[in-house]
Amino acid sequence: MPTRGVDSTRYDIAFRAPALPYAPEEYDRQQFEQFNNVLRLYFSQLDTAIRNANTSDQSDAVGWFIG
Repeated sequence: MPTRGVDSTRYDIAFRAPALPYAPEEYDRQQFEQFNNVLRLYFSQLDTAIRNANTSDQSDAVGWFIG
């Protein structure tokens, strides 16, 4: 039985949250930049997937309304 108020739509997303590296004992600029790059890539993929899903939903709604 579906839960009310929960979107149970399945999206075809081809990526997963990255395994984040452990923090070094001491600050290391190169490792910090690498960590930021991992997060930047993940959030970029997430943003793209959300925008694509939203665009798809909107085009389906317009098609239903016009059709």
